[in-house]
Amino acid sequence: MKNKKLYTSLKVIFSSFMLFSAVGELTMNEIVVHSMELIQMPAYLLSLLGVLKISGIIALWFSPFKWIKEWAYAGFTFDFIGAIIGFIATGNLVMPDIVMAPVGLILCLSTYFLWRKTN
Repeated sequence: MKNKKLYTSLKVIFSSFMLFSAVGELTMNEIVVHSMELIQMPAYLLSLLGVLKISGIIALWFSPFKWIKEWAYAGFTFDFIGAIIGFIATGNLVMPDIVMAPVGLILCLSTYFLWRKTN
């Protein structure tokens, strides 16, 4: 029961984190666009990333299938690892970008492992 409450709490925090990110991407927020430019990625990917993040959030909360949740967590993990590698590879270790991706990855993995433990 304790793990279930912790999992739900972390899932709310993680979902909020991802929703905030998705909204920035879908609205083409200038800070988000600048971050993409720093890692030399095209801004048109932001729309795709935003839609996929919202789809992943919906999957985490409402999908009855475990495999869909697994894929959602995998997608989030790839997103964070790709961002981290992008910032390191381009040498653009700027704040808060270089901090937010590892924090998101930690939240993602923590939520994932708690989900696996409770199911």
